[in-house]
Amino acid sequence: MLPWVDDIESCAIFLDLDGTIIEIVEHPDAARVAPETLRLLEALREKSQNAVAVISGRELAVIDRLLHPLKLPAAGVHGLERRDAAGMTHLSAPLDLQPITFVLEKNIGDESGVVVEKKSGAVAVHYRLRPDLERRCCKVVEELVGQRADLRILHGKMVIEIIQKGLNKGDVINAFLSEPPFRGRIPVFAGDDVTDEAGFAAVNSRGGISIKVGAQNTEAQYRAEDIRDLERWLWNLVVEHCEDPAR
Repeated sequence: MLPWVDDIESCAIFLDLDGTIIEIVEHPDAARVAPETLRLLEALREKSQNAVAVISGRELAVIDRLLHPLKLPAAGVHGLERRDAAGMTHLSAPLDLQPITFVLEKNIGDESGVVVEKKSGAVAVHYRLRPDLERRCCKVVEELVGQRADLRILHGKMVIEIIQKGLNKGDVINAFLSEPPFRGRIPVFAGDDVTDEAGFAAVNSRGGISIKVGAQNTEAQYRAEDIRDLERWLWNLVVEHCEDPAR
């Protein structure tokens, strides 16, 4: 059951991307944002007076491409990149992960269906098309990270990611909340994966609203059954009823 919110203008809204407002697809490059989702984001931004941000494992450049023509405040690569509401970009100095990428591509990247995705400061191994290779992918990644004190592993839905140690989604939510137009508002964060748990914890500590999309086993206070359930709730924040006017 999702909570009732009296006034969206008192909220700072943070949304994960894949699995939260867009469907997870077999290949990360195949993801698309539906026109009605873009209309929803624009409506949320207008109604909340610009206090909407995307918090994603994707890079900022990819977030902008997916949400075009919108360009929202956003955090990418689980917090290693952040663009504030004033348009200023804050970046952690990225490590050179090319040697690790080379090993991943050599050992598992040639397997049909396994995708090695290069990012700034991170490398993701997607095995959605080859769930039978999960154990092998995890073993290779764990052996690589075990040799590096400056890296950590993030497990997600059919993906395992090597990322440099540093900020997480909770840290960047707190950073946004220290700045206008988010400052002084009640934080709302929706996400769907293990990588969103730090964001849920940060929002809970501030008395906000944390929403897990999908299965339980989470620190989130509330649960949306799926993306459509969350969309209906978000439209309700905008128009004060449960039906999406775009349909």
